[in-house]
Amino acid sequence: MREEKVYLTVVSSGERNWNALVPELHCIVTAGNREDLLRLTQESIALALEDQPEAEPRVRSLEDLEADLRRELDGSEEMIFLAPAEMNPVSLEIEQALEKAGVSQAELARRLGTSRSAVNRLVNPFYWGHSLDMLRRVAAALEAELEVKLTARAS
Repeated sequence: MREEKVYLTVVSSGERNWNALVPELHCIVTAGNREDLLRLTQESIALALEDQPEAEPRVRSLEDLEADLRRELDGSEEMIFLAPAEMNPVSLEIEQALEKAGVSQAELARRLGTSRSAVNRLVNPFYWGHSLDMLRRVAAALEAELEVKLTARAS
């Protein structure tokens, strides 16, 4: 089993919102509550790793932080380690198929007879609600083949 990457995250709460900083990946996230903050931070980590897949976590404790960042902390922050959110490969496949076909999200929405926001949701890498019917419709709209495959996990 491979070890999951986790990144030091500095969490703090303000008067009106919660904030998170993932120093190694330069991710800064703000949300209205802690639960949303943690979810959005994990998504931010996943997106940052898409751009820098070789980024390995180096920070394992507060002592590993750069001195200038340590000076900015006042001790009220919570230090936690977060893993990236899992990204849905189906969404990534739809986005790649759109690019390959040279079709915009707006045009796909028109072809499907749906809204742009519905298509945007289909390509959101953190959306997990794709139906087989919708995938068939997307494939037809893009004149693409749809292949659904189940494979045994390596043990």
